[in-house]
Amino acid sequence: MMNDSFLQQIELAAAEQTAKEARLSKLGIVNGTVLLTTHYEEPRYLWQGILPDAGLAICAASKASGKTLLLLQLSHAISRGEPFLGVPTTASKVLFLELELSQRRTAQRLSKMGLVPGANLDFAFRWPTGEEGMMALADAIERDSYQLVVVDVLQMLWPMDADTNSYQDAYGVLAPLRQMANDLRCMILLVTHRRKSETADYLDGVIGSVGLVANADVILTLARNRGEESAVLCLDGNDIEAQKLALDFLTDPLGFAISAASPEELRQTPERRKILDYLRKHDRHGRTSEIAAALGIDDSTASRLLKRLTDERLITKTQYGEYALLENGIQSMQSVQT
Repeated sequence: MMNDSFLQQIELAAAEQTAKEARLSKLGIVNGTVLLTTHYEEPRYLWQGILPDAGLAICAASKASGKTLLLLQLSHAISRGEPFLGVPTTASKVLFLELELSQRRTAQRLSKMGLVPGANLDFAFRWPTGEEGMMALADAIERDSYQLVVVDVLQMLWPMDADTNSYQDAYGVLAPLRQMANDLRCMILLVTHRRKSETADYLDGVIGSVGLVANADVILTLARNRGEESAVLCLDGNDIEAQKLALDFLTDPLGFAISAASPEELRQTPERRKILDYLRKHDRHGRTSEIAAALGIDDSTASRLLKRLTDERLITKTQYGEYALLENGIQSMQSVQT
């Protein structure tokens, strides 16, 4: 009996040691000297300086804002290695999970946008939810070497028993997905909804923001109301510089284009934007009387609007009764690429 008990203790100790080593192997502890002396490759991007080639991204927008159009344009550009919104892309294979629109409506939309998908852009219109959906995603990425996967929308893939507004649930779903994306060297872009009401920080407008934002390497927020001809795309992330891009919403062909205006300009009232448009069309300069006559308003109203724009630092007063656009009031292609 003593011998049996002794052997059991040895086996138990060996099992505990094996379990301990298995746990320690998962920790990934790196010595500080090794950390600083290791050579690391420069980050690679699918969309230069904005969308890395691996990780998790979130695109949030309110309903009918045009988020699907924007992401179809982005996917098409990346699949062909063509610039998008003036920013270069790297040709990569793309899978677009369109879980809201039918196959027929997606084809119609692509036609209106003037987009002709090539061999590098695939679509899926049905996908399982929960763990099965995540496993299928990994299988598809491995089999077909996708480098970008767009999921429109995240809620259609989300497990039925998980709450997007719960930090714990969101972390439990997205952390493994993010790890999978990094392991497979793929960028997974999840589309979700944005609250209609404005918030002080645009990140707070993302529905379920705490859990979603915590797991995202990149966050794209599209702000546009139904029927508006302009929009602002806010970009933020771990390894990118936060910035805002002003966009024009076009109907022929359907989609977005970079705007000549700045995001700050789009926040102005229609009357003030008319003044900025006038200055842009007239060699960036104008006199109060000329602006008033062109807009059909009196000189005092024009002076008041010009003062507001001066206070906003969108224009400057060059001399009495004469104004000019400021350089930082205009969004240039150079600044976007930078």
